[in-house]
Amino acid sequence: MKEARGMSLTGAGWTVAVFEIFGILGMLWSGWFTDRFMKGKAHRTCVFCMIGVAVFMTLFLVMPVGTPMWLMIIVLAMAGFFIYGPQALIGIAAANQATNRAAATANGLTGLFGYASGIVSGLGVGYMVDLINQTNPDKSWDYVFMGMIGIAIIGTLVFMTMWSAKADGYEDEQVEPKTE
Repeated sequence: MKEARGMSLTGAGWTVAVFEIFGILGMLWSGWFTDRFMKGKAHRTCVFCMIGVAVFMTLFLVMPVGTPMWLMIIVLAMAGFFIYGPQALIGIAAANQATNRAAATANGLTGLFGYASGIVSGLGVGYMVDLINQTNPDKSWDYVFMGMIGIAIIGTLVFMTMWSAKADGYEDEQVEPKTE
């Protein structure tokens, strides 16, 4: 935030704190919204959340340096609100789409990729900023934000492919007769 938008270290600290608090609220909201309005179809809630991420990250990208700090904090807080929903629901969506026997495996795989992406994204973002700084130091973070917006759009499209899927695949499981 300091490099990208000229925030003070104190302002950047508050921004991260508010981002995380709104992320927690977004997780709770996405679970409630899924149960209340989406009839358990977590992938549909994820579509709306990913659209929200794309919208608020785009707003943050186009904000000029010198935008009031309170406005940047609100925009990033809303991005956090929408980012954490799919993070909380992806394991549930995968487990629900699997059969009863494969639910734990599906949830484990999404967790594995989630943790691996944390490592890759940290290294990837750092490498990207360093690489872009060599040729265009004033815009390196803008490219990172554009990348985040692109990933949000891709995520929206992926979740949209599941739009007509059932809430769960448990009914489709073939039960083998017991032999004694």
